[in-house]
Amino acid sequence: MHERWSDERGSIPEWVMLLVMGIGVVMALWAIVQPNLSSIVSDALNQLRG
Repeated sequence: MHERWSDERGSIPEWVMLLVMGIGVVMALWAIVQPNLSSIVSDALNQLRG
């Protein structure tokens, strides 16, 4: 058990890598969707106002 922890000490843990990759995917999708999403929301609000 001790050997396993000493071998992984210098590398990036898997959960950190997955977290960074997940954040990257969300940011990329947000950059693509954000202009369309803001126009959809503003159109819906304009329809509610009359």
